[in-house]
Amino acid sequence: MFFLVHNRQLFRAAVVALVVFLLLTPTLSLAAQEQEDEQFVPTYGLGDQMISLNLGLFIPLFFSGGPDGITATNLSLGATGHLAWSGYLSDSMAVGGEFGGMFAFSPNSNPLYMIPLAARFTYIIRRYPFEFPLTLAGGINFVTYNESFKVDPILIPGAGVYWNLDTEWAFGVDLRYWIVPQLYLGQSGISSDDNRLGNFLAITASVLYRF
Repeated sequence: MFFLVHNRQLFRAAVVALVVFLLLTPTLSLAAQEQEDEQFVPTYGLGDQMISLNLGLFIPLFFSGGPDGITATNLSLGATGHLAWSGYLSDSMAVGGEFGGMFAFSPNSNPLYMIPLAARFTYIIRRYPFEFPLTLAGGINFVTYNESFKVDPILIPGAGVYWNLDTEWAFGVDLRYWIVPQLYLGQSGISSDDNRLGNFLAITASVLYRF
């Protein structure tokens, strides 16, 4: 009788242990998977770099300033692109530079070209596999319209959404606002009333490579 009772107790203990094991297995597996995913989330730091190529649509918005206030640009939709390089300061910050350009046309089909050369700061918000870079670029802007040429300052704040294919490649969309002061200071024959602030929007698709 003692042998039978003892075996029944062992049997019950084995059943309880099996049930507990089956209940805990999915939880342990999920925890291990989450730990593994966290382990492979990429991070970047000093010495890491990135380069991106952006191409897309350029939308002339309006001119502001001067006696007429806000006025239309009278420019067609255009195209834009830029090449940017940055070096990481930390996983969320990077500094670098960019070089790009745009073109659009007046109602008389005269072309307008702007070629900015700018320094660039990037702050990155990460929700892997996505990231959301916030950028601010500033520098000089070479402007050619018809037969005239001018050099203006430029400021370009922007934001983007990127999907990381892996630790090297990412693809995304950038939305950037071009602020272009057109200033005429001390130039003979040109009044300061002709100063304007150009407002433009660039929407581009981007390919990003890290190395």
